[in-house]
Amino acid sequence: MLAVGKELLIGRTMNSNAFWIGRRLAKMGSMIKEITTVDDDLDEIGAALLGVTSRAPDFLVVVGGLGPTPDDMTLKGVARALRLRLAPSEEALRLIRAHYATRGMAGAAMTPPRKKMGALPAGSEPLENGVGTAPGVRLVAGRTVIFCLPGVPAEMRWIFRRSVEPEIRAKVGVIYRRNVTMRLLGVPESALAPALAAELKRHPGAYIKSHPRGAVGGVSRILIDIAVAGAERGEVDREGKAIMLELKAAVASLGGTVGAVESTN
Repeated sequence: MLAVGKELLIGRTMNSNAFWIGRRLAKMGSMIKEITTVDDDLDEIGAALLGVTSRAPDFLVVVGGLGPTPDDMTLKGVARALRLRLAPSEEALRLIRAHYATRGMAGAAMTPPRKKMGALPAGSEPLENGVGTAPGVRLVAGRTVIFCLPGVPAEMRWIFRRSVEPEIRAKVGVIYRRNVTMRLLGVPESALAPALAAELKRHPGAYIKSHPRGAVGGVSRILIDIAVAGAERGEVDREGKAIMLELKAAVASLGGTVGAVESTN
């Protein structure tokens, strides 16, 4: 994921889009490999984009900088980096006009700022934005599908659900997932660390992460998140249960207890 916007770098805006996309992908059995945040700057956008596409990921989601203002320069930066012509797209302009019509502004003048939102890199496809004005964009660079989405969370989510998620799901296939949260009492994280290392070695494809929650009355508290994903539901369930039982035994051997276990698919 490439997030564009000075507001993200100066602490003006929290990157809730990355949180939402990461959570959404995890539920599909996929994940964000890397998140890069850059300023509203053509050179920064271009360098980050080329850095990612040189590693040929399946998908790159670029969020932010598609609006009508001068600092919205994502598409120009993408086009320049990929050496593509930036030109008006009739389909993108149609989508923009249709949006204004739904707001009672049919026949609104296509001013330069409005036309700017309809200028796309050559060979790209506009994606309908059912919430806002600026269309999303889909294009391909080598083996990487690039999606450029608005930074406004409601707009990004609408386009992601409608146009991005179906393509990623088709690539990932049917994935089953088991999530387990264990609440441990009476074991310091440093004492638990070897047991976690053993579990990760035993189950290299699983996600196992500890989260210290401090101590109450001198009793340490830890949350452990476990996530297992795979193409076979039965195997996923068995592995998730095995990790949970193995950790329970390890905690008991360390003198701790498991306070509660929450498990979801």
